[in-house]
Amino acid sequence: MNRWKAFALHLLLSLVIISGIAAAALLVWYPHGLYRIAGLDRLMLVMLCIDIVAGPLLTLVVYKVGKPSLRMDLTVVALVQAAFLGYGLHTLWLSRPVFLVASAVRINLVFANEVEPTELAKARRPEWRRLSWTGPQLVGVLPPEAKDRQRLLQELMATGRDLHELPSEYVDFDRTAPLMLKNSTPYNGKGVQANTNHDRAIPIISRNGEAEMLVNPSSGSPIKVVPSRQWRY
Repeated sequence: MNRWKAFALHLLLSLVIISGIAAAALLVWYPHGLYRIAGLDRLMLVMLCIDIVAGPLLTLVVYKVGKPSLRMDLTVVALVQAAFLGYGLHTLWLSRPVFLVASAVRINLVFANEVEPTELAKARRPEWRRLSWTGPQLVGVLPPEAKDRQRLLQELMATGRDLHELPSEYVDFDRTAPLMLKNSTPYNGKGVQANTNHDRAIPIISRNGEAEMLVNPSSGSPIKVVPSRQWRY
């Protein structure tokens, strides 16, 4: 086997591994097409580029038939690639979606590294006191009462954390859904409002992007992320 064949084999193996990671992440952590606003494409592209540099390209450089230290060199390349891949997986894990937080006017996608452990421990329900491993949990927040507005404003000014980043304020999604549906708009997929009782749309926002979420017109449950209509004219 010459160096180009070794490079091609290593590249193919790397692509298979990265593709498998991307497919698993999409299926488990990004339902409803959340990858559209989560920045997953950019993260996977960075992982792929680093993985190729740290793996197949290094193989192309060091591979030489009959080289006495070839086995040791390839072992070092494999360890370096594994280290970079492990770092990429750790980053992917820390930035996984953990909450879909519905409010009266929008849905916020919250990532694992946006939630402080001390705030997480204050959540009302036990299942909200942990960061999900299997995709974002659907919760809601209600408009704050007059007596709570000053406290939440001070929290925002002191920490930068808005209502959707405070698990202590989370409530069952069913309590928020009627308010959200009241402010949703009909959606027909053509960039204009529809007059039918089909799916409705509500803005969805994350730190990496924004779009619209199609929701069930009866229950308000999420269906899928679609581009904002302002870009569809």
